[in-house]
Amino acid sequence: MYPSASLVSEQHRNKIIVSVIFKIKEHGSVGNKDDRIILKRFPSDIFNQDNMVQQQIYVTEVTAVMPLVDYHPDVNHMECVEQFNQKSPTFDSTQYQLEELVYRAYETDESVGCEHYICGCLQQCPECLNFYGCRQCHNDSESHLMNRKQVQNLKCRFCDAVVPYSESCANCKQKFCEVSCKICKFMCFIDANEKPFYHCGKCGICNVGLENSYTHCDICNACWWTDQFDSHLCCKNRAEKCCVCLGNIKDSIYQIHDMRCGHTMHENCQSQLLDQNNYFCPVCKKYSLNDNQIEQMTQYFLNYVKDKTRSNIPVRVHCNECQFAFDFFKQDIYFCHKCKKFNTEELQVEGDTNKSEEYIKSLGEELVAYVEWNKQLIIEHSMRLFKLDKKETQELTKALTKKVLKGLILQIQFDAFPETYEEMLAILFELK
Repeated sequence: MYPSASLVSEQHRNKIIVSVIFKIKEHGSVGNKDDRIILKRFPSDIFNQDNMVQQQIYVTEVTAVMPLVDYHPDVNHMECVEQFNQKSPTFDSTQYQLEELVYRAYETDESVGCEHYICGCLQQCPECLNFYGCRQCHNDSESHLMNRKQVQNLKCRFCDAVVPYSESCANCKQKFCEVSCKICKFMCFIDANEKPFYHCGKCGICNVGLENSYTHCDICNACWWTDQFDSHLCCKNRAEKCCVCLGNIKDSIYQIHDMRCGHTMHENCQSQLLDQNNYFCPVCKKYSLNDNQIEQMTQYFLNYVKDKTRSNIPVRVHCNECQFAFDFFKQDIYFCHKCKKFNTEELQVEGDTNKSEEYIKSLGEELVAYVEWNKQLIIEHSMRLFKLDKKETQELTKALTKKVLKGLILQIQFDAFPETYEEMLAILFELK
């Protein structure tokens, strides 16, 4: 699976993260390691300074991956996960018994290599002739870049022998890697269970991912998810810098995340943004999520705004998704009726009250629904607080309905609710 650190000296060791795929015994507990039945173990990552904080967090997590009936241990883990996600994009683990699920947890261990790769050898730069753990170790230390495709010689970490490029040492017979690319001279023990890869002749590099899931675009000079290929934003020579860390996209050990807006970032950089509740492209502010995630977020916010009322302060609102600008009344979050998303922000200039009310009148079913929701909440709250009789309840309902029909979202705040029924009617009368 991966070489033991005990086979090499201290300088050739690295600290790694190992994935543990398991199910639990009947009536067992997910948190109790004695109740776990191991299905598969494989190396997933190497601890490194750039991602140390994020790595220390996720190694403590235990997540449900999929139902047990959908897991096939003889298939590479990532391929199995991708097949299931395509089949069930809205998987909800709470609908299953604990023993009906497959879980993923993490362990830490020591192995052989640098902070970028688990690998049993050093590579010699064809220009300076110095040996480094990988091209990135070289590029971090030298003033020139290593041409990885021209690497000819390796130094074994186990016996220090210098040998021609190969997947194992000609001297001590130790394996250097589990997977490799003879063109890019890529070598690592992290295999297709965690990082399946393929060499794209048109890209000129190895890409992380399942080859049958990607299609190369000759205009972008990049590979895209086949499912998104027809709808991707095509641009000549896709950016080679991550829009988060500004690191090189093509010369990275991390998978690439192509956003719907056309900008690109490392997948681990996106994970860091998501951990900070940042769901937007740092360049254009459009969503960095996929369509299913955006739909889930939209539904969440629709439920959220049902319980909210607005102020009477008009503001100008801009939608980051479709660039539409409109006037509305100030509140926590705004819904763009044009693209039906909540990715909006206030502009500094004040809006126009009349335009705000016109916009409210033009809105679709979603906002009409939460206006009605607020009306019901106020009626129910008033009946309890003021002990209204049938006639008073009908009177209040009629007054509230008029305001809804006029397109006004109710401005009555529950943290400053009227103290009397008469005061309630007076407030409604003032709403114009």
